[in-house]
Amino acid sequence: MEYNSLFILWQSGLQVIKAKDTQAREAFVAAADLQASTQVLDLGWEGDCLECLQKTGARVTFVGEDIRAVQKAEALRVEGVLSAMPAQVISDAHVVFYKPAQRSAKGQVFEWIDQSFQTLEMGGALYLAGQRNRGIRSYAAYLHAVFGNSRRAGRVGRVEVYSAKKEHGNPCQAPIDNRMTFELRDLPGSPYRVETRAGVFSRDGLDDGTRLLIDCLKVRPADHVLDWGCGWGALGMVAARLSVKGNATLIDSNIRAVSCAEENLKRNQICNAVARVGDARVFDRREKFDLIISNPPFHDGNTAAHPLIEGAFRALRPGGRLMLVVMRPGAYLKHIRRVFGQGEVVAQKDGYVVLKGYIGN
Repeated sequence: MEYNSLFILWQSGLQVIKAKDTQAREAFVAAADLQASTQVLDLGWEGDCLECLQKTGARVTFVGEDIRAVQKAEALRVEGVLSAMPAQVISDAHVVFYKPAQRSAKGQVFEWIDQSFQTLEMGGALYLAGQRNRGIRSYAAYLHAVFGNSRRAGRVGRVEVYSAKKEHGNPCQAPIDNRMTFELRDLPGSPYRVETRAGVFSRDGLDDGTRLLIDCLKVRPADHVLDWGCGWGALGMVAARLSVKGNATLIDSNIRAVSCAEENLKRNQICNAVARVGDARVFDRREKFDLIISNPPFHDGNTAAHPLIEGAFRALRPGGRLMLVVMRPGAYLKHIRRVFGQGEVVAQKDGYVVLKGYIGN
């Protein structure tokens, strides 16, 4: 496929899609002046502009890091590609549209601007939009540094639009290196050598909630363990080393996180564990576990908590345990007791609470 301009939309402060947001999306799509024959690459996260793009009659391909976003695109009959490195998927882009998730890390956005430069053919244009109080100025400055040019192309309400044109074969500054490495020596089975990337939860070290959950873990030697929402793999790596005759499965809906987890398993020579991408809201009925552990995303609330707890109950063997670390335990504990028939608080520290649900033998 050949593509020749890039359209990036950054709406970092929006949590609920409203009529005003729809108007903004339609305005941004219109700014790209798409024709019915135009090949469009959407580098969005949640696919919120896919329907707007479809109305133009353009041929659309969606690339995202989250399996749920790709599935959403496919449900709209749009070709979906799961990837954390768009430049390895597409080259010579014609029109590309991008809406990062509102919680994207700054380094992650910079990385995708670098990737976007690589996808463009010479003369392609990049449009970058965002709210003034949500970091658009710093993103625009990075845009200028990479492309060597930029201009403010317009404004819709509080959202400013910037554009840049690819005029050189190479970027005007070297791509950002978002990798971070560190070593953990105070955990069961230590040491662990870890590499993470921007956009992965707790990329600069072990967070306090995960550490508290690890301190509470009681993994039996032959346990089959599931790390739900694994991130870069901290819980799963520890569980695998403790389950010397068992194994661990690490699942996350984000391919960036899973790629880090896979590399960290290899780096630490942990052979009894696998990491894979999967919709963490859906448990494979064919798999059964002795222990399911998770530090679920607090910003997803019950949207993540209820499917996790209900799915864990179905996926656990007799005598199996579910252990979670959360910050506001009330709703979680109530639902654990409703589903499991019993549940308890295992530990509390610095605002984090470890909860446990278990199935009788």
